[in-house]
Amino acid sequence: MPRRRPIRIAACAAPLALLAGISLSSGALGAQTVRAGNLIVTVDGGFSPKKLPRKSPAPIRLQATSTIRTADRTHPPAAKTLALEFDKHAGIDTRGLPRCSVSRLKSTLTNQALGICRDSLVGRGRAGAEIAFPEQDPFFASGALLIFNARPKKGHPVLVFHVYAFVPAPTTFVTTAVISKIHSGVYGTKTLIRIPTIVAGQGSLTFARLGIGKSWRHKGKKRSLLYATCPTGRFFTRGDLDFSGGQRLAGKVLRSCTPTS
Repeated sequence: MPRRRPIRIAACAAPLALLAGISLSSGALGAQTVRAGNLIVTVDGGFSPKKLPRKSPAPIRLQATSTIRTADRTHPPAAKTLALEFDKHAGIDTRGLPRCSVSRLKSTLTNQALGICRDSLVGRGRAGAEIAFPEQDPFFASGALLIFNARPKKGHPVLVFHVYAFVPAPTTFVTTAVISKIHSGVYGTKTLIRIPTIVAGQGSLTFARLGIGKSWRHKGKKRSLLYATCPTGRFFTRGDLDFSGGQRLAGKVLRSCTPTS
C-alpha cells in the first residue's frame, strides 16, 4: 500500500462530537453541559493515558458518553450535520490497517457487520434516539455502535459508523467521516459528518457511548490508530452542529494532559 503521512485529529473531543453530534463551549476535564435555548447537551469522557511525551507521539485510547435533551422535555430537533476542527498535537494513522466499506455494511445486522469487517473494527459503543410519531408518546430506541476503518478518500482517512436498531422497525444506519488537513492556529484537521435521517425525520439522536482505539503491526512496526503529544498541556476542538428547523450549536472544548520528557 502506498505510504501516506498520518493525518492529525483531535485527541479527546473527536469521538464525542462525531458520534453524538455535540458541540461544546470551553471547559475543563469532566462532564460538561451546554444550553442553547431549549436544547441541553452534556458530554463526559476522556483519553488515556493522560501523561504523554512532549515531542514523540504516543498511542492513546478514547472513551466518551454524551446526551442531547430539551429543558421542557419536548422532543428534541434532529441533528443534521456536524463540522469539526481538531487540535494539531494529536493524530490518526491507518497505514496497514484492514478496511471495510459502506457498501459491505448496508442492511447488515450488528453480528453480520462484525463477521464481514471485524479486522477493520476500531471502536465500539451504543447510540440511541428518541422517536416521536404523531399522536403517540415518544419512545427511546438504541443499538450497538460499531466504528470501522475504510478506504482513504483522496488520501484522507475515513471512518465508517454502523448502528443497527429497532426504530421500531429493524433499521441499519451507516455514515462516514472523512478527515482532512487544515492549518488554522491550534487546529490541524477538519471533518464534516452528515447525521443519518432517523424514521423519516421523526427520530432524533439523543445518546451515544463509545470507546475507540486500536494497535496493530505493519511492516514490522507497531502502529496505533490514535496518537498524541503533549507540548502545551492542552488540546482544543471546535465545532458547529446544525439541527432541523435552523437551530445551531457552536463552540470549543478544552482537554488537559500532562507533559512528560
